[in-house]
Amino acid sequence: MTKRFKKSELKRYEQMLLKEREKILKELQYEGNQITQTQQDASGDLSAYSNHMADMGSETERREITSQILSTRRDMLLQIEYALKKINTGNYGICERCGKPIAKRRLKFMPQARLCIKCSKVLGR
Repeated sequence: MTKRFKKSELKRYEQMLLKEREKILKELQYEGNQITQTQQDASGDLSAYSNHMADMGSETERREITSQILSTRRDMLLQIEYALKKINTGNYGICERCGKPIAKRRLKFMPQARLCIKCSKVLGR
């Protein structure tokens, strides 16, 4: 296997991934705190029940959306961790489907990319 990246390039991608990981971890902590708030805390009511059914529905919807955001962030965190492992093992920047190099331009905007553009389009990712 030929050397694809200079050490400085790998370090730059690693720093991008670490920065994004830190951002996501902060978001997960914040959103996790938001979703674990009790209904009473969120509404400010002394009772555990809202006075209006619409308020309860809005709160339920907010919690569902927050839960979906958390799930998406966790998936992204796993992708970042996987990319960091690939940097350490020397497999970073290689398409997992066709085995060809992933364009540096793609990695610049999506450093956790596992597929080249062509394979990504074929698989609809």
